[in-house]
Amino acid sequence: MQNLLPRLKERKLVQWALAYLAFAFALIQVLDVVAQRFGWPDLLERVLILALVLGFFVTLVIAWYHGERGAQRVSGTELLILALLLAIGGGLLWRAAKHSAQASLTGTAKAVAVAAPGKSIAVLPFVNMSGDAKNDYFSDGITEEILDALAQLPDLKVAARTSAFAFKGKAEDLRKVGEALDVATVLEGSVQTSGDEVRITAQLIDTRSGYHLWSEKYDRKLTSIFAVEDEISKAIADKLQVQLAGGNAHALVAQEEIDPRAHDFYLRGLTLLASRSVAEAVEAFRQAVAIDPNYAQGWAALAEAQALLPAYGPTAPAIANRDALESARRALALNPDDALAYVAQGMVFSNQMRWAQADRALRRALSLAPRDAEALNQYAQFLHAVGQLAPALDVLDRALQADPMSGISASIHLQLSLQLGRVDAATAGAQAKRILAAHPESVFVHRATSTIYLALRDYAEAEAQVRKAVALNGGDPEAKALLIRGIADPGQRARAVQSLEFSPANADLRRDPILCAYYLIQLGQPASALEKLGEITTDGSSTIPQMLWSRAFAPLRNDPRFKAVLKRIGLPYVPEKIEIGGKS
Repeated sequence: MQNLLPRLKERKLVQWALAYLAFAFALIQVLDVVAQRFGWPDLLERVLILALVLGFFVTLVIAWYHGERGAQRVSGTELLILALLLAIGGGLLWRAAKHSAQASLTGTAKAVAVAAPGKSIAVLPFVNMSGDAKNDYFSDGITEEILDALAQLPDLKVAARTSAFAFKGKAEDLRKVGEALDVATVLEGSVQTSGDEVRITAQLIDTRSGYHLWSEKYDRKLTSIFAVEDEISKAIADKLQVQLAGGNAHALVAQEEIDPRAHDFYLRGLTLLASRSVAEAVEAFRQAVAIDPNYAQGWAALAEAQALLPAYGPTAPAIANRDALESARRALALNPDDALAYVAQGMVFSNQMRWAQADRALRRALSLAPRDAEALNQYAQFLHAVGQLAPALDVLDRALQADPMSGISASIHLQLSLQLGRVDAATAGAQAKRILAAHPESVFVHRATSTIYLALRDYAEAEAQVRKAVALNGGDPEAKALLIRGIADPGQRARAVQSLEFSPANADLRRDPILCAYYLIQLGQPASALEKLGEITTDGSSTIPQMLWSRAFAPLRNDPRFKAVLKRIGLPYVPEKIEIGGKS
């Protein structure tokens, strides 16, 4: 032991140990960074560290063995062995890295394959090549008609209009579009009209590779526009190897003899309805069917727009409901299989609290168009109205699969999730902000999120959303904002109640007994709320029966008078079973 320390110094074992430890530490740091980049398994890193530990002892043995008065001599054979060990180690590292990278790519490919089925498509808005933005309605309408035609194919997943049109005018990478809409292909195109001539170009693109799968150009007369749409739809079906219902002779786009002027008004109406300019859409559809009374699609679209009128303007519900049912009747007389006409009937029957008839109409619509986002959304709203909250949420899940960027479906989904206790306050607030950011001009979204923020007791945000909704609808925001402040601040409640009961600016709330009672109960007026609920009639006095299941009415839920109101209007109603996407 007396000679050990001098011999260690002589052979520089301490220096070798320190140098090796420094080298090993640096190597481990580098390996950690590289491992994170390549996604190497933790086991590989642990094996390498153990090898370095073993190498530490081997290095000390070599240093001791070769130590001779402070000078180390390593033979060529030993150097060769060390080089071979390094080469073998490097080879093992390369193979591990390559395997990891391939596994990562394979996993990504599998994820894409699962997320985006091969037989799936989004029809992006065709570009208006006329040079006049006022003609956008025509190219948008052609896009929607092709989208509707493709949606008839039972084995093809088609992104709904709202989601596809969210990318209008945006030069997005198609891979991002595919990921956002959960589709493997997109159809792009352009429309150019000149007099009675139209040129349509279309191209099908794989979102995963960016490769063009098919493209074509069509020069036709406006009178043959439906034939062109059918040709494009069938070409897509053939390219994606999707089975045509009824065989190849089956027309995806009805070959009707429609007056081009009527078709033009119909396309205008589609664009107006999509932007929820409902009154203007009604007038456009009325023009279409006035020109061509045998236009079944025109009557069905008119019925839907008329059913929506009371929710977006001062139209009396009784008048709108009567007109919508008559338009739906005309549509079904011309085409008994028009799903949209049944959707319109279901909406009206729900507003009139004719629950069994609404149930049958909406189930008929879904039997004709099981993946139609609008039919799914309206059926979910019906289920919500009759007190079937959990089933409504399930149907909305499927509506959002078809139309993932729908602000309406997303808002209702969040309302229901909150009512059922499936999201906490923080999550609900964050989701509401995301929906608002994606749909800043939607009256419905601002209205819906105002009720969400009221439930969360975030009164500042609730007031902000009420103001925005009223401003977008052309009203005076201050009267509605006062109601929110009255709910938040007991000191302002008397003024708020007076405004609700007498202000001309709140006359629209007084006309809807459920909506008026919703505010009265939160303003601390349970007796007045119950009295108002007693005014509910089954002829369309309210367009929002869903609100009866709001948490705001919790203080009245067990009151015999509240229960009597529900019984009088047939709630809760147990709907007949329906199969949607293999589920009932």
